[in-house]
Amino acid sequence: MDRVEGTEDEPGALMPSPPLAGGRASVLCVHLLALAAAEGGGEAALLVRDADGVRILGGESSTIAYEGAACLMDGQAVDACTVRLLPVRTGIVEVWLCVRHNAPALDHVRALCALQVDELLREHAAFRSSGENGIVERMQLRMQRMADTAEVAFYRCDFATRMVTGDARFARIWGLAPERLAVGVPISELVASLHPDDRIIYGGSLEEELRNEGFYELRFRILVHFQPPQSASHVSDLQTRTPSYTPRRPLVRHVLLRGWREDEKRPERRRSVGLAMDVSSASTTAEALRSSESFTRLLLSNLPDCIHILDCAGCIRFVNEGGIRSMEMDTPITMHGRPWIDLWRGQPRRRAAQALQTALGGETARFQGYAMTMRGQRRFWDVVVSPVFGEDGDIQRLLAIGRDLTEANQSSERLQLALDAGAIAGTWMWDDSTSCMTGDARLAQTLGLDPDRLREGVMPNVIYDSVDPRDRFSVVQAVTAATRRGGRCRFEFRVETAAGSHWFEGNGRCDLGDEGRVARFPGIVFDIDRSKRQALRQAALVELGDQLRALEDTGMMEEVAARIICRELDASGAGYGLVNDDGTGMTVGGVSEEGRPLPGVRMFEDYGEFRTLLARGESVAISDVRTDPLTAGCEARYEAEGIVAFLSVPIFKFGRFVGLMFVCHETPHPWTEEEIVFTRAVADRTHVSMRQARTQQQIRDLNVMLEERILQRTRERDRLWNIAKDLFVIIDRLGYYVAVSPSWEETQGYRVDELAGLRLDALCHPEDKQIVRDTFARLLEGTPWPTAGLDVRMRRSDGAWRTYNWSYNDEGDEIYAVGRDLTERNELEEQLRQAQKMEAVGQLTGGLAHDFNNLLAGIGGGLELLGLRITQGRTEGLGRYIAASQEAVRRAASLTHRLLAFSRRQTLDPTPTDVNLLVGGLESLLRGTVGPGIELVSVLQPDLWLTRVDANQLENAILNLCINARDAMHGHGTTLRLATANHVLTVENASDMSIQAGDYVILTVEDEGCGMLPEVVQRAFDPFFTTKPIGEGTGLGLSMIYGFAQQSGGQVEIRSTPGEGTVVSLWLRRYQGEGTFRPEPAALPASSEGALLEGQRVLVVDDEDAVRMVVADMVTDLGGTVLAASDGPSALARAIEGAPPTLLISDIGMPGGMNGRELGEALLQKWPTLKVLFITGYAEQSILGDQPLGPGCALLVKPFTVAAFSRKLALLLKDG
Repeated sequence: MDRVEGTEDEPGALMPSPPLAGGRASVLCVHLLALAAAEGGGEAALLVRDADGVRILGGESSTIAYEGAACLMDGQAVDACTVRLLPVRTGIVEVWLCVRHNAPALDHVRALCALQVDELLREHAAFRSSGENGIVERMQLRMQRMADTAEVAFYRCDFATRMVTGDARFARIWGLAPERLAVGVPISELVASLHPDDRIIYGGSLEEELRNEGFYELRFRILVHFQPPQSASHVSDLQTRTPSYTPRRPLVRHVLLRGWREDEKRPERRRSVGLAMDVSSASTTAEALRSSESFTRLLLSNLPDCIHILDCAGCIRFVNEGGIRSMEMDTPITMHGRPWIDLWRGQPRRRAAQALQTALGGETARFQGYAMTMRGQRRFWDVVVSPVFGEDGDIQRLLAIGRDLTEANQSSERLQLALDAGAIAGTWMWDDSTSCMTGDARLAQTLGLDPDRLREGVMPNVIYDSVDPRDRFSVVQAVTAATRRGGRCRFEFRVETAAGSHWFEGNGRCDLGDEGRVARFPGIVFDIDRSKRQALRQAALVELGDQLRALEDTGMMEEVAARIICRELDASGAGYGLVNDDGTGMTVGGVSEEGRPLPGVRMFEDYGEFRTLLARGESVAISDVRTDPLTAGCEARYEAEGIVAFLSVPIFKFGRFVGLMFVCHETPHPWTEEEIVFTRAVADRTHVSMRQARTQQQIRDLNVMLEERILQRTRERDRLWNIAKDLFVIIDRLGYYVAVSPSWEETQGYRVDELAGLRLDALCHPEDKQIVRDTFARLLEGTPWPTAGLDVRMRRSDGAWRTYNWSYNDEGDEIYAVGRDLTERNELEEQLRQAQKMEAVGQLTGGLAHDFNNLLAGIGGGLELLGLRITQGRTEGLGRYIAASQEAVRRAASLTHRLLAFSRRQTLDPTPTDVNLLVGGLESLLRGTVGPGIELVSVLQPDLWLTRVDANQLENAILNLCINARDAMHGHGTTLRLATANHVLTVENASDMSIQAGDYVILTVEDEGCGMLPEVVQRAFDPFFTTKPIGEGTGLGLSMIYGFAQQSGGQVEIRSTPGEGTVVSLWLRRYQGEGTFRPEPAALPASSEGALLEGQRVLVVDDEDAVRMVVADMVTDLGGTVLAASDGPSALARAIEGAPPTLLISDIGMPGGMNGRELGEALLQKWPTLKVLFITGYAEQSILGDQPLGPGCALLVKPFTVAAFSRKLALLLKDG
């Protein structure tokens, strides 16, 4: 198909193009496209795009060609197309391989297409010049041939009547009689002929597709059954049960079915007409093609040779799978277009260039050389370069086939090296005609035979007689077995030479003839003396290790090592010596032959001048003591002990010369390096084993000593278990007593057998049971037992309760516990606390007496002078005495408030409070308080939890802490930090803090002041204790904060370091309810105080006459009508007299059996709109409870001023 630019009908249209010409390139392109279709999804096409448009070079009959051409014409991105477009050639003329999906094998197809693309374009251009008439003719010819060769049949199907009619060709396809099909056959009969694997395809979908789409297409297989001939003879055969007709197997046909709606105007009739085509031959051909292509790919991929197809310039255009593997390439694309001679280096490169020139000259060239693979491996190649001729006889391509001969070449090289190095000791050949063996000069020299005689041939027994008698039988047995059965023959043997026994290996192969006689039996003899002796010595070292591991006695170890050395080195004696402390001699163990006394004490100076060499770690090898200068003058000593040659190998431990392994011969012996290495290995192994044996003996001795100590400790533990006063108990993991100590019977009165199997909390106080169970459960989960132990009250057998401090330890299957009686200690501590309390009361009483005497002196003196001046009629200056008395009263009230706060008895008004908001509101006040010389830094945690406290008291606490920090930082620091944080207090830490576990808000005040000593920190909360100069502090600030925190359910923590500063942390419990910090009340509206209670009945209740009188007068002055009562019952009686009261002013703590809160609740039930003001001078917090005051209720603490009283009433009445 071509793209024709600028046509009148449609610019850029796709026009059908003729099929490819029948040239060689076109034929090759057809095969390549078939291979690409098999690998790339079933379809493939070759497209070209140039200035003239888009054309199809191959595969014009496939659908994919049109899809790929559309992508290239529309200018779509290659990656965005519905098909895969693989570049074959780029540039002005682009060539693309179009497939359904990519595959690694397509790289080869692309490379081969690139080789043929130029010739293919020339053939295509020549074909196009013939014009459109030729195209039409050829297309008509193709259609005619298709019609002649294809089985096309007509049919009509009526889905309403379920009948099918058709022509004779349709009947022939299905194997039916034309007469029946002309009348009509049921659809079910045709469905029954479907192949069993294809019947699921039908499934009634044809009728649905016809109804929805108007057409259908189906491809399936049918089974055509051949009918037997109906003749008289056949009937006779059937009757006589001797059939002459053998049924044939059904024929499988592939059928393509295409149908359309018969009448588009009447689709409801459910009739269709269509064509049926027998495509069996096409399917068989496609299957054969796929099989052929698969075999070709398999053949190419399995060829081990490296095949390169080169262009005439010597560049690589194709490489097969074998080449990819042998050259270790990841992809063949990296080789495409690369000069072939670049694969070679040095001399092989010159040979490769010469081979190319020879092939370009029309001849075949061959060379060998090394080339590197893509991964750097050096391989030896045998290469043949041949020309590939075209139809006109010119050279089109070059074919380079390389075979990897690396292994063979290396074997040849190794063989030559072995010959040159003497590794091959000779060759032999068995002559079956004479039953003689011939050999070369090397074999004659090896066996000590006459070379000429051996070359002519000798009897086998001559060869056998040259072998060491120890190996002669095994050699004869191996050769005889090979001549009888044939095959490989291998044996090892020794030959006695002038230098001693020498190891050789015979290796041959016996080929037998037809009669079972030896046809050919060549062989090679290798010199394996060195490797064999190394193997034997390695086996000897393994044997030595096995024997040493089985021994415990060091003397036997020395003997085993000496015997193995003597055996392997053919020595006359060997031994192991331990060097003495001064290094002048050694104690020898080992064995000697023929009774020579090697073992014993030997001094180095008696045997020569080689001690310094051994001390430096050098081995001493003397081949002949009679001629070596190191042993000069000691010949008599060696002669007496029968030693002519010896080897000494030193042994070192931590750099010190500690031992010696020596070997001796009774004849001169040149020591080899292998013998020295073997002796050193034996020495090292023996020394290590002897050291391990000594260590194990020490461990055994230590174990005996430890066992004795364990027994002693066990006896001590048993004595402690039996005599201790503390309670010991072993508990299983279910919490039941397993064993108890005898002390239980003495201290608790229970017998041991009574307690076995008892639950661990069975004897605990009811109030302590739960904490014991919880703590034990946490211990089982892995939580350590509290460090301070757990105090538990335990019941004695007589019913008395005693307190024990228990400590538990988890030891796996069992828990060990010990309990110490704290009853008497607790009683002593209680007495001590009582004494300390009395001391504190005395101190407190003294401080109160001092302060209150001063205050009473001011009040009493002022009142006395006030009365005296009034009596004298002098009224000037009376305000001074009144003001002084009021100031003394205010100071006394402040003092009582501080004392109540310390004792946690003050009356609080707790509300849900946001500490961050409260600190922010105090920031300006705090900055003015600490002064400009100190920087106030606030570190407030976002999303801080709420806490329920008295906001006014918390403000006072913060202010007091900041004032204390300011005073402590005088001349010591410049930064004061306020911080808030959320904290979860665990159970373990809660016991140390003396508060309950849970969520807390922590307010921290940290200064950089002078700090406090530990003894000062311990007394910081004591009342009237202060470190400030006299007159500058009351000693009640921290006491008040401590009491406020305790009363609010929290705690105060002080951490201080002298010279570094102090950190005070205020712990406040988290409030889980809703609410927020209560803001300041709005300003009251301006009104006359005299009219505040105008027209209201006020019930005043207080058991103190003076207070009741003063409050009544205040109410009267504010315009109210007073109803007075001294207790709750009388107040109830007065309230029901006359009109109901509108306001109740009552003390909280009163006699008469009814407190103020109970009175208020009773009146509120009767009159819900009643306003209630509680006034108190003491801590009735227990009466008020933890719940906040209800609406319409307020609290006022005594003493109070008339202004405070009026302001509280105004707020109370305004809220209502």
